[in-house]
Amino acid sequence: MRTRQKQRIIIGTLCAVIIGLAVGYAALSQTLNINGTGGIASDFNILFTDIGEGTMNGATTINKQITDSTTATFTIDLSKPGSNGEYLITVENRGTIDAYVESINGIDEANSTEPIDITFSIEDIAVNDKLPASESKVFKVKVNWDSTSTSIPSTNKDLTLTINFAQDTGNVPTTGGNAGDYLIDNVVSEDITTSPTEGLFGIDNQGELTTSNSPREYRYIGADPDNYIEFNNELWRIIGIFDGQLKIIHNESLGDMAWDTNQINDWSTASLQTYLNNDYYGTIDPEDQTKIDSGYVWKLGGSNSLEDVTAQMFYERERGKEVYEGRPTEWTGSIALMYPSDYGFATSGGSTTNRSSCLATVLYDWYESDVEDCYTNSWLYDSSTTQWTLAPYASNSSDVFRVFYDGYVDGRDDVSLSYAVRPAVYLLSNVEIVSGIGTPDEPFVLS
Repeated sequence: MRTRQKQRIIIGTLCAVIIGLAVGYAALSQTLNINGTGGIASDFNILFTDIGEGTMNGATTINKQITDSTTATFTIDLSKPGSNGEYLITVENRGTIDAYVESINGIDEANSTEPIDITFSIEDIAVNDKLPASESKVFKVKVNWDSTSTSIPSTNKDLTLTINFAQDTGNVPTTGGNAGDYLIDNVVSEDITTSPTEGLFGIDNQGELTTSNSPREYRYIGADPDNYIEFNNELWRIIGIFDGQLKIIHNESLGDMAWDTNQINDWSTASLQTYLNNDYYGTIDPEDQTKIDSGYVWKLGGSNSLEDVTAQMFYERERGKEVYEGRPTEWTGSIALMYPSDYGFATSGGSTTNRSSCLATVLYDWYESDVEDCYTNSWLYDSSTTQWTLAPYASNSSDVFRVFYDGYVDGRDDVSLSYAVRPAVYLLSNVEIVSGIGTPDEPFVLS
């Protein structure tokens, strides 16, 4: 079960104030006059844009108007018990920040005062309703004189209606500490001994990194978890959290490219590495460049075999020493690719083959029909294309492992061939999440 902190920051207030009005009654045929006014703070750029009439039953509008988009005014006459009227008030968010209704106050207070035969209500707007940027909402303010009333109101009837709009931060605090801590505290599965269907799942560090004080790793798993993040004004996705740092990957491929045009499976000199860390890096927003850990040490280990390697085995070998003769086992830089283990660990499994069974199955066999649950429930899988990974097939000088479009991992294609490229980066641990909930429409946004 995942939880999210909920903190809201009020940066705009809509106040609709209905005030009344000096009325005396000598007979039921006399009228009740209610004058209505509404005001709104302009700093959040939420404005009244229209005030119209709904159902009017034995009621007459004396006047209604909006002045400077900040004041709505109407006057209504109710002729006798049973008469009622409603007004359709349009409020528009002309700002660039989504808003939501934080509170609605005044109806209950007004209805508890005399004369209780005259009541107010509000419809089509409720607490937590969202008002997205550049969109509008129409709500109703209704006035009713009870049809069973036998009394003649002889006092004024007042209503002060206040609707508070607040900034929609996606239920994410503005200062949540570093992004990794925030996600661990608020999104990670509470029970890390079992696999959730989807979400951020904690596992122990594996392979050579396992020590008594080693931090836990966290990975997003499932077919489509809420791990979308805005980076470089694009959608990226969070692979996981490693030593407090987010590892993210481009949501889509940049296109098909060769891993290395010189047919050498050495990432430190590969043509794709040069392109990503020079030409492509230059296209990243300068502010977002400062969030990338350019000094990250990427492990370049691979595997000498391919038909017997599970996700766990890939993880250990990626951090090991299996490389073709003379190749480096580490590289320091900004941008690289996902590992085969990232793809494997991202599965949640399904109803036929659960996650434990998927992780026990070698990635080369994931194309088999009886383990289809494994690749269809890994969000890194793409049925439309074959994707490069970082790990070399160490038995050959020019081969690198790829995630094929039909779900399995193989390493027997030359690096000079062209396959899909999804750049991956590690973010500095001091970046903070300031908004968003991780969906495509509301991705996490970094400080």
